[in-house]
Parts: sequence; C-alpha cells; structure tokens
Amino acid sequence: MKKLLHFSILIFIGLYLVSCGGSNEDPQPAQEGFIRFKVDGILKEFKVGLGNSSSFSFDPNGPIFNTIIQVLGPGSTGTSNFIQFTVKNEKMFETNLDYNLQDAILYKGVPLSRINFVYSDEKGQSFAAVNLDPKSPLIVVKDAAKVRFSKITNDVVEGTFTALLIGPITPTGVGKQEVTISEGQFSMKLTNLIP
Repeated sequence: MKKLLHFSILIFIGLYLVSCGGSNEDPQPAQEGFIRFKVDGILKEFKVGLGNSSSFSFDPNGPIFNTIIQVLGPGSTGTSNFIQFTVKNEKMFETNLDYNLQDAILYKGVPLSRINFVYSDEKGQSFAAVNLDPKSPLIVVKDAAKVRFSKITNDVVEGTFTALLIGPITPTGVGKQEVTISEGQFSMKLTNLIP
C-alpha cells in the first residue's frame, strides 16, 4: 500500500510539472498595435511590440507639444526597415484635424516644419520629408507629409498619414529620388508624457 501511495504521489507530481511547464517556444511580447502603409504602391505592415513607441510630450522652451511615432519593421537593425515621424503643434493634439509639414510652427520665433518624417527601407536607404518650402523660384522643395489623429485616449493613439519623401540620404547629401508613402494607418499604445 505504501508503494502505491508513493507511486501515486510521483504520478501526481509528474502530471503537475507537465501541466505547468509551458511550451518550449520563447514567449512572444503582446502585440500593442500596428502601422501599415504603402511605399510607392507596395504594402508594408509592421506589428508594434518592444522597441517601438508613440508618445506625447511638451517642450516648454518652444513652447510646443510633440508626438513621435516610431516603429521598427521585421529584421530592422535600427538603421534599416523603420518608419518614424514627429509632429509639433502649438496646442494639445486633436482628432479629425490634418497636421501638414508645410504649415510652419514657430519654435522660439524660428519657423520649423510641423512634421519630420523618415522612412528607411530594408537595405538601409533612408528617405525624408523635413524641409519647409522657402517659396523661392531658385529652390524647389517637394517635401510633404500629413498626419491625422482619429483616436487619442490616455493609452492609445490611432490615425492616418501620407508623405512625399526625398532621398536616399547619404553622408555626402540627399539624392533626388522621390518616395510616396500612401494609405498610412496606425494604432499604437501611447505614452503620454504631458503633465
């Protein structure tokens, strides 16, 4: 009888350990959203997880409100396969309002582009829209970006975006190739740093 009791206890412990042991797969971080867009008509979709961020902040020196959306795509090295844009505004961000790069914002009296937008492809070639059009016939600036927030809560931000980017950007300058970002959508966890 004692042997049967010991055997039963061993079986029970074995079953308990097997049921609590979990799988051999590495745990995957919970998905916190997505960003999808087309690059010259080709669909890209990045899942949002660790290493990706969206945040709202306030810079009292401007004074301006900022938001940054940054998502690394699959296999990104940090310098390839990512999308990032920053939007600056004079007041808190609102839903259903278009924010455009060429609508300058004053930072300490200096006009700056309202949006800085960068996309880097899988090869690490980066393209950007950051320059304001000086309205001069001698200088042609095609940089364009538009961001629209459709939902802003304490912990989630969603919206749409488009952009016309120029590049590739190299240590010696900026190329003349245009890249069109269209049909952009995002839904991400928000870190709100505004007091």
